[in-house]
Amino acid sequence: MTIAMRPLHLAAALVFMLAVVPAAGDEQRRQVEEILTRIAELHAGKAIPVDDFDGLEPLFEAMADRRHVLLGESTHGTHEYYYYRARISQRLIDEEGFDFVGIEGDWQNIYRVNEYVKHLTDEAASAREALSAHSRWPQWMWENEEFEEFVEWLRDFNADRPEGERVGLYGLDLQDPRDSMRAVIAWFEEHKEDQAPEVAEAYECLKRFEGGLGDYARHLHQGGTSCEDEVRAPVDILRTALEQEPDWTSAWAAKQNALAVKEAEKQHRSMLLGGAHSWNHRARHMHDTFVRLADHYGPGSRGIVWAHNTHVGDSSMTEMVERGEVNIGHLLRESAGDENVFILGFGSHTGTVIAGETWDVPHREMDIVDSHPQSWEGILERSGKESFLIVFGERTRARENLVALPQRAIGVVYNPPGEAYVGTILPLRYDAFIFIRETRALTPFED
Repeated sequence: MTIAMRPLHLAAALVFMLAVVPAAGDEQRRQVEEILTRIAELHAGKAIPVDDFDGLEPLFEAMADRRHVLLGESTHGTHEYYYYRARISQRLIDEEGFDFVGIEGDWQNIYRVNEYVKHLTDEAASAREALSAHSRWPQWMWENEEFEEFVEWLRDFNADRPEGERVGLYGLDLQDPRDSMRAVIAWFEEHKEDQAPEVAEAYECLKRFEGGLGDYARHLHQGGTSCEDEVRAPVDILRTALEQEPDWTSAWAAKQNALAVKEAEKQHRSMLLGGAHSWNHRARHMHDTFVRLADHYGPGSRGIVWAHNTHVGDSSMTEMVERGEVNIGHLLRESAGDENVFILGFGSHTGTVIAGETWDVPHREMDIVDSHPQSWEGILERSGKESFLIVFGERTRARENLVALPQRAIGVVYNPPGEAYVGTILPLRYDAFIFIRETRALTPFED
């Protein structure tokens, strides 16, 4: 179903949680509760029970013929989200011919895993070894048993396929470019040795900041000179190399690394501008990387995204639009067309999760605070069902049923009782939603 309400602003939705306003009067509270009850009953009536993987046939029917499928998560540390994304991806790859998976990870870290699943290298003897090369926090996002199982499955799936038909696994993000810089330098040392010193010297502009790009951003904030010109040079050289030899796979991969470095520098430089600039730069890089992968695989290629709900759930149908923020789901619906994109969100009411109490501290298993009763998770919990799927259609997307309610978003840092919620028009932010009342923490590799 085409999203026909693109111009809709969040503030124009029917309800924006008036009940949480302390000054609301009794009559206002009653009216809001009536609306919430009606919406809860509507969605409960559309709920399709899901038991393990059973019950998802309507989801695959709705996904049929979509070129790109985006699979979300409301936390980075939940077993069920990884499990369902893996099983859904396996079905799409095995039965629908999807060509690649792009995940919320850095390009070079995940490219090592790509080489493993595509049988392009013997450097890693197992998925765990390939995944354990991650150098930046939070390692548990991909160094966990749930993702390890999917990686091994993908390697087995590719085993008997011709090299050009093997399904790839790639990182879309740019959070830490240090591994990418090392990979670019190594490529030049192997393929264009005469230019390697020039590239290494260019990257010294960033590498001298021992604290990473955070230190670089502080350097710029204090009036220091930027590395913009230096990090652009390797991209230009690799672009020229590919113009001369367009099928040079190693140069293509090196160019993606060089682009990740260039865009990471720009993202941190954009922090000086404040507002949504830094977030949007990262979002556009992930979208553009995904589009480049689709182009690399050729016309008609089909791709899957694994990323947080805040990245895949269409930002134009959330309060993010009021801040001028975009994300992959919004950008891809615009660039590829609504009819070619399917977005699946996930959420839960309670359970446990893997996260850190603050940034860059050891992860631990934490209890999830029960969802707010007037949030989307709280509304869906009223159904009394344990796990279910809702595929949004004409009824749930009718204007009289569109309400903007908070949807929970737990990141890699979780410090309850403080919680983050994103005002969301759920039936328009996603094409379908899987709600699991109680979820459990995923299983990180042991140190």
